[in-house]
Amino acid sequence: MRSILLSPPTSPIHGTAAIPGSKSYTNRGLLMAAQAQGRSRLQHASNSSDIEAMAAALRKLGVSVTEETSRDGTGSSLIVEPPSSGSQPYQGEIDIGPAGTTMRFLTALCAAIPGIDVVLRGSERMHVRPIQELVEALRSLGADIEYLGTLGCPPLRIRSRQQLRGGSVRMDGSVSSQFISALLLTAPLHREPLSIEIAGEQISKSYIDMTFQSVADFGVSLRNDSYRRYSSPEGARFGARQYEVEGDASGASYLWGLAAVSGGSVTVTNVNPRSAQGDIQFPRLLAQMGCTVAEGTRSVTVTGTQKLRGIEADMSNMPDTAQTLAVIAAVAEGSTTITGLSTLRVKETDRIAALHNELAKLGIRSEPGPDFLVVHGGTPHGASIATYEDHRMAMSFAMLGARIDGIAIEEPHVVEKSFPSFWQVIGSFGIGVTETL
Repeated sequence: MRSILLSPPTSPIHGTAAIPGSKSYTNRGLLMAAQAQGRSRLQHASNSSDIEAMAAALRKLGVSVTEETSRDGTGSSLIVEPPSSGSQPYQGEIDIGPAGTTMRFLTALCAAIPGIDVVLRGSERMHVRPIQELVEALRSLGADIEYLGTLGCPPLRIRSRQQLRGGSVRMDGSVSSQFISALLLTAPLHREPLSIEIAGEQISKSYIDMTFQSVADFGVSLRNDSYRRYSSPEGARFGARQYEVEGDASGASYLWGLAAVSGGSVTVTNVNPRSAQGDIQFPRLLAQMGCTVAEGTRSVTVTGTQKLRGIEADMSNMPDTAQTLAVIAAVAEGSTTITGLSTLRVKETDRIAALHNELAKLGIRSEPGPDFLVVHGGTPHGASIATYEDHRMAMSFAMLGARIDGIAIEEPHVVEKSFPSFWQVIGSFGIGVTETL
């Protein structure tokens, strides 16, 4: 089995790194640019495997997506042009692998393209991840969607005979914000304005905020009535744009975590401290644990401390950094209680169970619950960490390589899903990164 063995740096970490573009914003930008009239440019776009999956799927649907390296060397741009008028709708299969956002967003897009007949399938794990809430909402708007495997999960066959009618739909806000975002991002393709009434409590509000911001950047103003109802205006159409993709705050959390666990200092550039991304608030949790946080115009610096302390944290608005916090908590004094984790059971893996299992390998005790995890800090030792085909498991536990000898990360390629240069970046801070078989 391929692994990466990590060793701590010979001196405290003090460094700066630019973070790649946000996967979430890039996915939203691609989906809207595919519907816009004209040519759009997504600057500083994510180059992750999830984005490659979305781009490849859009190409099958007739969308032109090309990569262009910037002349100033600041990264790549994606040039997107929608299908030409009169082009034949796609008929065939699209395999999106483990890319969950791509599955949800494409389901809504394909359902809204008249004449399409497509099968959306993915990885084995994708075929047990729930999508029923989105499918039922699309069916109520006129979509023809068939489950080809387990009821409520992909793979799906979508046969769109006519334009979706739009109108009103009711959705459970406690299941996945991506289902709601998928509808809002494709609402301009419907005949009538879309109105989504939210039943229950809206989770992951920051991702709804990101969708609203992205849609506004492409020229459409949605209405948010206190996260109880969302609606699109009459005659809404996306316009082609030059779209600047923010740095990925989720990916930045691991670099800030290196500072926290090592007692060093890390500055992450290409981030917006006032971003709509919920994960931009992660440094505030580190401040509660004893770290020092300094914000610049487009940067955030975290400086660690010799003694981290356990905290209580509701992660419902930033679930993608729950694993980051859980691993940092392993070296803190006292216990850390992490709540708001209802969505973690149905991610790339059951993340609560995976954290509990791998923390135990390090000699760290934890208590998992249906939507919470309590981590009792201690003195973790080296271990070989399983990653469960989950990029966030790999990057979270890799942070301990800044402090502990003998941390091995199995199947390290999983980081390509969101942060392909991760191992090179942490190596630049002096952490030993050795590939083993």
